[in-house]
Amino acid sequence: MRVATRLLCLAMLLSALVACGSSAATPPTAAPPAPTAPPAPTAPPTALPTPLSIQAAEARGPLFVPYGDGPVVPRGAITEWDGTFTDPGAVLYHDGAFHMFRNGFRGWPATVQVGYVTSPDGYTWTKQGAQPVLTTKEVAYAGIAMLASSALVQDDGTWVLYFYTWESAKPPVTGGIGRATAAAPTGPWRPDPALVLTHGPAGAWDENQVLAPHVLRTDQGYLMYYSGIDRSGAQMIGMARSNDGVSWTKYDDPATTDARFAQSDPVLQPGPADAWDGRFVHQPRVAQTADGWVMIYRGVPKLGTNKMALGAATSTDGVHWVRSPQNPLLTPKAVPKAEAFWFTSMVYHEGTYFLFWEVDMKHQTNIYLATFQGRF
Repeated sequence: MRVATRLLCLAMLLSALVACGSSAATPPTAAPPAPTAPPAPTAPPTALPTPLSIQAAEARGPLFVPYGDGPVVPRGAITEWDGTFTDPGAVLYHDGAFHMFRNGFRGWPATVQVGYVTSPDGYTWTKQGAQPVLTTKEVAYAGIAMLASSALVQDDGTWVLYFYTWESAKPPVTGGIGRATAAAPTGPWRPDPALVLTHGPAGAWDENQVLAPHVLRTDQGYLMYYSGIDRSGAQMIGMARSNDGVSWTKYDDPATTDARFAQSDPVLQPGPADAWDGRFVHQPRVAQTADGWVMIYRGVPKLGTNKMALGAATSTDGVHWVRSPQNPLLTPKAVPKAEAFWFTSMVYHEGTYFLFWEVDMKHQTNIYLATFQGRF
């Protein structure tokens, strides 16, 4: 497929799928609290605040402040494996440094490779080797693509990378969430023999694909937030729990009666029909702070549009979420000449939210940084 068609293809695959599918931050010194397991749900979600439109948010200006005048991690030369597109994939802070497992590819649809870059401060990044550390071809069940999405380090020093798959290039697209492990971030990486989370049955809210996971460790196990897509192209955000990071159970509210939620329930659904996130919510990036849980997510108001934005939701229990009245927080117009943005990754470190986002200019992408300090 020609590179120039990637914008249309991604919009169809990610948004329509089967519709045929405050200030620049200087980190403070205080460290965030150690993560704890979320308590049992305590209350139903409260009413949504009246949202701004994307146009109103652009007039107000971004709450996340872009860093610098260019990307913090650029794509490679046009002849390289990451010569057209790169996105931030999975970013974590570990052992005094930031680590990014970024996705790179030359076109779409195309096989995707994962490269490794590091930073001492989140602002200045260094590529660790010219070649990828994990490729789509190494994941037997990946279909056409495997994309890194979340990473963590276990107590025994094992590195864990969660990724999601695309099983085909054309709608209806299906795929699931997988896992790979390594003794070191440079590999070799060993994918698990099968997906660790699969899409739901026919008629479910996540019947076609589960993707874009973000996994957190707690004192009592693991939490995964992920996107789910149904046959109409609607996208919602779900949650799953695990004791070991391998076997997962999707969140299910037994009180719901909607047939779409018979086996599991989303924890964040699209906003009102006229809202900036009225068509789908996608790509959850979650942190636990001293004030509670914070989720950064991408929203789109309708199919077939590049009018996308990032918003925030907060929670006291990790299950019931309330949208920020400041939404939307960030749009492509925060970067001059940007046409769209695609995938994101977020790290909350020492009171600062580091948001890495894939910014599209002339159908080529690079990784930019925006930061925020404060409450949502």
